[in-house]
Parts: sequence; structure tokens; C-alpha cells
Amino acid sequence: MKSNSKLRQYFWIVFVFLLVACGPLVPAQTVTPTATSAPAYTALPTFTPVAKTPTTLPTFTPDVGMPMALPTFSPLGSFPTLIPRTATFVPVPIPVTTSPKIFPLDNLRMFYIMDGNLYVQGGNNSPKRLSSGEDLYPVFFVSDDGKKIVFYHGKRKDDADIFSINADGSHEQELITRDWLTTLGTGTETGELVFVPNTHQIFFNTYLCSKDYFSLGCAVGLYLADTDTGEIKEIMPPSLGHEVIGQYENFSISPDGKLMSFAHEGQIDILSVDGKVIQRNIMKYTRSTPIELYPRVFWLSDSSGLIAALPDVIEYHGAHYSGYPAYAVWQYMFNDDVATHIPFDPPPIWVSMDCNDVMSVSPNGNWGVYHTNDSQVYIGNLVDGSSHLYLPYMYCLPAHWSSDSIHFINGGNPDQPLLGTVDKSPAFAPGYFLGWIDAKRFIYIPYSSSPVQENIQILVGEIVGETLLTYKSNVSIPDIYPYSFTFTMLGGK
Repeated sequence: MKSNSKLRQYFWIVFVFLLVACGPLVPAQTVTPTATSAPAYTALPTFTPVAKTPTTLPTFTPDVGMPMALPTFSPLGSFPTLIPRTATFVPVPIPVTTSPKIFPLDNLRMFYIMDGNLYVQGGNNSPKRLSSGEDLYPVFFVSDDGKKIVFYHGKRKDDADIFSINADGSHEQELITRDWLTTLGTGTETGELVFVPNTHQIFFNTYLCSKDYFSLGCAVGLYLADTDTGEIKEIMPPSLGHEVIGQYENFSISPDGKLMSFAHEGQIDILSVDGKVIQRNIMKYTRSTPIELYPRVFWLSDSSGLIAALPDVIEYHGAHYSGYPAYAVWQYMFNDDVATHIPFDPPPIWVSMDCNDVMSVSPNGNWGVYHTNDSQVYIGNLVDGSSHLYLPYMYCLPAHWSSDSIHFINGGNPDQPLLGTVDKSPAFAPGYFLGWIDAKRFIYIPYSSSPVQENIQILVGEIVGETLLTYKSNVSIPDIYPYSFTFTMLGGK
């Protein structure tokens, strides 16, 4: 495949693992998923609260001088011993042992944009072009079954339509067009797009922000689109609020695809995915002005509760004028109907819109990795509220956690990916991280790509105690340019 500067500038690859092998040397078996029909839409219920009256919960108000009374925490279960707060570890490369065996990745499916087109590649087969045109802004999303792709069609995101297409190249259609957005008001844009787990439906925000300096504000709406039928349903009509910058996503979907959190007017509600209110006002927070910061919500893997980082800011004019905003961390459990403050000290902050989120939470909800105001990296225990210094300088987050919630790798770092462990000091990963296969194994590509290669072999790393066992795979990808790509692991085992 020809290499050129355009190829190296625009690369976005999504890896979908379908039936990953259980052992490092056992060939994966190809399984064709059973076809399912698209879910039928029904009329959306009226947006009214359910009869149940929620337990009165504490209102969170940012600390403006008076100390805040914090609850006492008792750890639930046994946790590894954390690194002392005074530690200042400098990562070193992890020792690597090379296996002579081949790790098969026959069921690896890859999507990427190259030369202005969207491609799919199954295993080591030749890439297949899915789109036609100049899709030069490499933004797209893949359903968790790997069958449906949503992508921006156009040279720039600001004037691109959003299309959907099947992974076999069939059924390409317009989904969210500029003309449709204009019906909500001239200048309306799309915000975040998120697939509902186990479906071909996507939630997305719309926003229309005033350009008048003296009347800043944004009208934000919430919609549900079916990528099979092209039908769009309104979940929340656009409503005017404060100005929003960088964080347009005021919703988060539960892992089981049944519930979603929705932040508005200083409170978080729980809705069903068709818009019915399940629980109002599980938490309150003070809305920042003139720029509004939304809470960041992280669901527990079994959908039994969530972790919420609430903005701890009353007045916010952007990072240039107001500095990096701080957040307070809370947990909410549905069975108890109680919100509990987790007293991280120091608290998390939102450092950068480019490569960082407020916090990265482990799948089991026990650990959080975050930045502090002095750009240090902390790891916190979300059960007992303790937090400890992990790195004395900033690394890009979010962290990509292993399924056992012990290891994490930050795949977006501009220098070197970091392999972290909750009870050990950090180490440099051996190459550019692509995604986790299971709790101990991940795929990556080597750092060295000079001279320019037509194809680069994917490697598999297996964490064995304090070392890494690495395998070559049977899959190669086209030449890529470092730092210009993002990899995501999706799909089932």
C-alpha cells in the first residue's frame, strides 16, 4: 500500500475483537454472529417523573472558604497497598522477553481512514474501502458488534454530514445532515455521539451557542438515532443554558444499555434510554457561570451505580482566565438510593480538552486515576477515599484499564505510553498501545517505523509479573504516522 504524507497525517483505527483466544498460543476460531433484526421504535413516553419519591440527598455546593464535613469511610474488601504519597517514581522500560511463537489474531477487525476514505480490514486480509469521497476528518464510531459504522463525511467536521454504513459496505445512508441540524436553528452543531451498548442506536447532543458576547448561552438538545432505519427521535428538546466549551456531553449510558444519566440545571437525573424518567435529582451541583461545566459520570460495570465527578466551580471563564477547574467525586448506588462523597485529597482537575478527562475509573469502580492542579498524576481508592501520588508530572489520560482493574495504559500520550499497576510503580510500555485483549494481554506496534514501511506487524504483550512476554502476530497494518491515530478495542470475547 502506498505511503504518502496524507496517509501519515490522517489515521484513525478501531480494533474490534470478536471471540479472542483464551490462551496466548491457541488459534482463534472464526464465528459468524447470529443476525438480529433492528429494534422497533415505539412512541416515546411523556417526560414525567415516576411516582416513587427519592430519598432526600445532600446538595453539593463548591467550597468557597468554609470546610466541608466529610463522611467516614470503611474499606469494603481487601485492596493492594498503594504507593506512598511522597513517592516520585520515574518510569523505566518494562523488561521484555520475546517468544518465538506466533499469537494468532485472525478475528481482529480494523477500521481506519486513509486517503480520505473509510476502510475495513479483517485479520491480515486486504483492506476494503467502505466510503467514497474526501472524508478527511478522521472521526468515526463503531457499534460494539462491529457491524455498523458512523462517520463524518466531508473535509471538515464543522461542515460535514454524518453517515452510517454496514461493515460489509452495504446500506450507506445519511444520518445527521446539516439541513436537519438547521431545522433546530441556523448554526446548530452536533456534540458527542455514543452507541447504545448492544444496539445500532446512537445518542447525540445538539448545541446552538450565541455569538453575542453580551448574551452568551447555548441551547443543548438530546436525540436518539437508529443507524439501521435512519430515524431520529427527540429525547430532550433544545433548552437554553449557560455557555459550554469543550464538554458538550451531558449524558452517559449504562453498560447494559438500559439506563442513562442526564445532567441539566444543576442536577443529575436517571432516564431509560427511551427518555422516561426513572429517578430525578440523584445529585445536585452548582452550575458554573458564565461557562457551564457538566459533571463527568462513570457507570459501574454491572450498572448498579455510578461515580460522578461534580464541577467544584462557581465562576468559570475558561482555563486561560480561571485556571483548571476542580471536581468533587461522589458515588451513587441504586439499591440504597444514596449519594456519598469520596474525599480525594487533592481533588481531581480537568487539565486539558485535547487528551485528558477529569478522571479514569477502573471497570470495577474501585480505582480512579486523575490529575491534580500541579500536573501530578494521582491514583485514588474509590472505596475508602484515600489517594496517593503516582507520577510527579502529567501524562495524557484517560487510562485504558484491563478487565481485572489492576493494570492501565494511557494510549494517547505524545511521548510514550505508560503501563500502570495499582500496587506497583509505573513503567514505559514497549510500543504504541492499541488495546486490551483480556486482563493480561494487549496489542501494540513497535516504536521504530524508520525507514518507512508498507506494513507494520501487530505485536501482543502478555504481563507476567514484573516482565512482559511479547509475541508476533499474523496481522499487519498499513504504514502509519506516530501520534496521528487513536485505537479503541471494542466487541465481545
